[in-house]
Amino acid sequence: MRAVLIALILSLLTVSSRAGELDRLIYLAFSSNKEVQKAKTELKISSVEFKEAVTGYFPKVELSYSRNYLNSVPTYTFSLPGLPPSGFSLFNKSFYQFKVEAVQPLFTGGRVSNSVKLRSFQERASYYTLLEVLNRVAYRVKRSYYNYLKARAMLNVAEATLRAAKAHYAVVKAFYDEGIVARRDLLEAQVKLEEAKQQVVKAKGLVEVAREQLRTVVGAGKLPPLSGCLRATPVSLPPLEELIQRAYRQRPLLKALKAAEGAARSGERLAVSSFMPELLLGISYQRTSQYPGLSPFSSTAVAVTFRFPLFEGGRRFLELEKARLQIDKARLSLERAKEEVRLQVVSAYTEFNSARKQLDVAKKMVEEARELLRDSRERYREHVGTSTEVVDAIAYLQRARSSLVSALADYETALAALRWAVGAGGGER
Repeated sequence: MRAVLIALILSLLTVSSRAGELDRLIYLAFSSNKEVQKAKTELKISSVEFKEAVTGYFPKVELSYSRNYLNSVPTYTFSLPGLPPSGFSLFNKSFYQFKVEAVQPLFTGGRVSNSVKLRSFQERASYYTLLEVLNRVAYRVKRSYYNYLKARAMLNVAEATLRAAKAHYAVVKAFYDEGIVARRDLLEAQVKLEEAKQQVVKAKGLVEVAREQLRTVVGAGKLPPLSGCLRATPVSLPPLEELIQRAYRQRPLLKALKAAEGAARSGERLAVSSFMPELLLGISYQRTSQYPGLSPFSSTAVAVTFRFPLFEGGRRFLELEKARLQIDKARLSLERAKEEVRLQVVSAYTEFNSARKQLDVAKKMVEEARELLRDSRERYREHVGTSTEVVDAIAYLQRARSSLVSALADYETALAALRWAVGAGGGER
């Protein structure tokens, strides 16, 4: 089980230049996240319950010892001709009883075997539930990580805008001091500069918030140093229908619900077995000092016990009905989960394709915005253009860069969502 978990964790790791940093966060979340710890505990409980069910095949050995004190005991009185009546006690007033008994079930009507199958299915369901939790936590870590990188990239955009605003203000100030431009150009450049400063302050605050959100998702007291940057991971996706079928085959959530359905069917067979007889083999050894005038008396016994339940007030019929309803419930849960998984795959696939198209558009916008800013600056230095053109070009470049950052973050987040929807590592060919 441990080896399988390690293999799963390795399969969740991203394959990119950021892999080392992001993988450390995912590992940290797997060891610190409360949801993961809860799922691991539930798996351990299921494993213990399975082992407990297996013990039903083994004999039960019981040892008992008691010390008894009686205030009166029955006596046997007799008389012989010519002699006064006499008698003796049948039991000692103080005596001990020691007994060792072993009972081995020979036939239980399927009670033990069906109980073992039930617990086995439940353990399997807990195992796949843990895998689903690991996948979900890994996705949340990736989403928060990309959101943090986005916030930091937005800070870089704001700082670049501030540098551009300062450079433009310096040019306008020099022209204004020489009396070349009007005061309006200087005021406009000052307003843009102050606005850029405010945007930097706001961006720094968003970085701190994003980092705190990431720390909360990871569940660690302190995050390691983060130095990654947003880059689009190249992938080649198969057709949508193939991804859906792949999700049906490998999504841990569906495997867990299938195991739960198997557990429900075993529960039905377990309920049926309560109508069957039992055959038990018992071996016992007993030793007592109960009888007076005798050395401690001991005996060994072998017994075969046959039990057949006749009437229990309808309890067994109600348990059988409940078990059959549990099968219907498990089947409906599986069908509903398949619908939700299909919707999740379609949604993630659509969002990924949309993000990929937006990414291409955003790259072109950035190139156009840079060219526009260069032209606007040259025109202004040559006194052909206006300061407003430069300010507008700076703002347009900022919007284009922000759109590119958002597109990159959306692209990576959508890819992570698609991998989770399909199954760990299943989102790419």
